[in-house]
Formats: sequence, structure tokens, C-alpha cells
Amino acid sequence: MPLNPLYKVIAGTCALSWVLATTGCAQVSSVEAPVPVSADVYADQIGESRFEPGALQQQASGYSVQSGNLLGKQGVSGAMVVIRAPDGAVTVFVDREGNRGLLQVDASGKRTFTPDVEFDPLQLDTVEDKPQETRPSALPAPGAVTYVDALVGFTTQALAAREVDPYAFALGQMEWVNLSLRNSAVRNIELRLAGVLVTQEDIPVTTVGLSTWQQRLTALRSSYRHDINVGFSVGGDAGGWAYRPGYSSVNSIHGTSPFKHEMGHNVGGAHCYPAAGDNYRHGFDAGGGFTTNLCGNSRPYYSTPDISVDGRVIGDAKTADMARLWREQAGRLSSYSPALAGERLIYVSTQGAAQVTLPAGNARRRVGVVALSTEVGPISLVYGGQGVTTLTVKLQGADGRQHPVNFRALRHMSGCPQTTTMNSYQLCHPDSGGAMTLILSYEVEDNLQLPAGWYNGTVELKALDVDNSNWSVPILVTMAVRR
Repeated sequence: MPLNPLYKVIAGTCALSWVLATTGCAQVSSVEAPVPVSADVYADQIGESRFEPGALQQQASGYSVQSGNLLGKQGVSGAMVVIRAPDGAVTVFVDREGNRGLLQVDASGKRTFTPDVEFDPLQLDTVEDKPQETRPSALPAPGAVTYVDALVGFTTQALAAREVDPYAFALGQMEWVNLSLRNSAVRNIELRLAGVLVTQEDIPVTTVGLSTWQQRLTALRSSYRHDINVGFSVGGDAGGWAYRPGYSSVNSIHGTSPFKHEMGHNVGGAHCYPAAGDNYRHGFDAGGGFTTNLCGNSRPYYSTPDISVDGRVIGDAKTADMARLWREQAGRLSSYSPALAGERLIYVSTQGAAQVTLPAGNARRRVGVVALSTEVGPISLVYGGQGVTTLTVKLQGADGRQHPVNFRALRHMSGCPQTTTMNSYQLCHPDSGGAMTLILSYEVEDNLQLPAGWYNGTVELKALDVDNSNWSVPILVTMAVRR
């Protein structure tokens, strides 16, 4: 597998493990702009509808995300989320009447479409709860975005049932909510992926499963620094369950819609008026088959009286205004953990390699990355050069114990043809410098001592500038790897 398609191979090709071991068989250049997925990939799934894509977003891991509505002869007919992985594989969430499901195209071009399992969107799926107190949060500045960070967990049974790339699936689920918010003119609230976790415990889509996911993931807040808990499972008695209001949900991996529906419950919303009483905390049925999240889920919108779609107002100020409720609850939802001061690097071993880039700055030219403990890796910068850094991180296995897991880390400076050890501050030319990228990978051959299974956890690293002792950037790395 190439190091990452974000980097252009200039001379030679080689396997990822060989690149990381030698750093001499290929040269890399600057990060390239993401490329939209060709319409030919998903044309069969959307039929006569037309995809109206929004902005193409580049994730730190090398994945790209794009979403938008599907337009048919009668107007908005559904929506789609498109995720491209670093190796070129594509995951497409299709939500169109008569054809809802997940299209996956692997790096070799093999296509698989799995239809969603249809769940009753109006069945009982909430546990009434009083959410725990959160830290007081200041009002966001005008134009600022309030981020709600989500830790997304998968059972191994769920991953086996739909054979998804967990990172791509988690990104797609976050984007379903964000697209729904943008469609409803809520543009200053955004869900953001804080990490991926995989458990071998069978946690069903039931109220017991909901409680289990909440207990497991809430206990990890101090290490993952997340706000809300999201679990994807199989089995059970519903498409999803959520605390209302709350910060946790369990969702069937067999559907593309359950999470944006259950997230609406976490915000405090109910199904169709008057399920929650005589108030505005409901989804909305606009007629003609057009229903918003919570009250039918046929279109990716949260109810609001301020928006008309295809001539229909999609909410009511007194009975169905989830956009208002989102704005009122954003402070609570975003305050279960303090905002992370630094960068995140989310790594799942199905990715091959992942990276995070620190932008260039006038005083940040000879920059490298160090560990906070010698048990993990080097704790000081060196002039260094080509090579690979070994990081040893204790991750939790299925047996509940901490196991040392070895990773390979590299540093790449923008404009330099080669990579270096993680903690090097060497430049390829005195006048170079610029953006620095940390690249991380897991190799089975480095971890032959590990029993088979999944391992999860986090480690904190830190970027330093050898010329400026007052400058540093924390890097929180979240890991889910399979032996």
C-alpha cells in the first residue's frame, strides 16, 4: 500500500512497511488538493437524481468527505455522503426513496452495495434522562463554530456484519448530521470525530446496550477528550436507542439514518408532535412524503419554520423547531470535555498509515515531535535524519489488560524529498521548512507477541521547535488496531 495518496511518489514505488523501514525507496513532495469522486462511481445508485455536492473537505487522516442533496424531478429526493480513503477506496451513503444503503468500492474497483435494513422511525427508542452537568461554556463569538466531539465505537460483530471501513463509516455518520444541520440553516454547530474504538464485546441495540456503550465510552473521556458517545452494533430490538436529552446513543450499523435520528433525541427532540408534549421539540411531517429527522427521516433536515423546501415549510415555531433546539443545546453538547488545545491524529489500523499536519509559521521551521515519556519514545529533539521512530504505546486488549503495542512514526517537512525520524529537526535545505507532517503506522510484524484481537487507547505527543523553547503543540493520538 502506498504511504498515502496525498503524497505524490516522484521516484520509485514500494510497500508501506518498506517506506517506513528505509525511507529511501521513494520521495515525497507537497500535499495535493483532494479530488472529487467521479460521478460514475455512484451513478447507478442515484438513478435519475442529480447529486448537488457541497464543499469537499479534507480530513487530517487523508480521507476526503463530500455531501449534498439529491435532486429529482419533484425537488429534493434524498441525499448522499461520499468518503474517499487514502488508498482510493470509496464509501458512499445513499439516502434516496426506494434505494437507501451503503455503496463500497475498494481500491481495486470492486463494488458492493448493501441496502439498509428498514426500521420503524416512530417506534419507542428513547430513555428519558436528565443529562449530567457540564462545565459552563462561554458564548461563541459571532461566526464561530461550536464543535461537538464524538467518540465512535464499533462492535466486531457490527464490522463483520457490514464489512465497513470503521473510520470512513464514522466520518460518514458525522457528516449526515452536519449536512442535516446545514440544510436547516444551522451553520455554526458541527459534529467532529474524536476517535474510533472497536470492542469484541457483543453490545446489542437495546436499552441495555445503550447503557453499556455510555458506561464504556464515558469512562474514556479523560483520555479521548470527547463530548458524546456513539455506538454501532447489531441485533437488538430497534434501529437505535438514545438518552433524551443526553450524550449517548447506540445505533444499528445496518442503517444510514439511525444516528442522525438518535442524535436528535440526544439534543432533546422527540418524534412527531405532540410526542414530547405541547412544545417545539419535534420533527416535522411536511406532507407529500417529506419528513425531517425524528418524524420519519425521509430527508436530511432538522425541522425549522425558517426553511421552505420545494414549496413546503419544514417546521412550525410552536410544534416543530429542532433547529432552535440545536442552537439552545449546543453549549451543553460541546462542554462534556474541555476543548482540546492542540491537534488530533486518529488512527485505525485498517487505514495503513495516518498523518496530521502542523501548518507552517514564521517561528516554526525546525520542528519535530517527541513523546512525553521514554517508555513511549524519544523525549527530545535531535538533528537526526532518515530513519523510523518506534513508539511503544500501552493499549487495552479484549482481556481488559494493557498491552505494549509498537508503532512506526515518521516526520515529513514540506518541500523536502525525504522523511526523517519523528523527533528530528533536520531540514533538507537551510531555507526550507514550512508545514510539518507526522505519519504513523502499525505493522503486524512489529507486534508478533500480541494475541489476536483489537487494541484501543490514546497517547499524547508534542511538537517542539528547537529554536523556540516557548512554542509547543500537543498532539493527541487515538488508536484502534487489530492484530
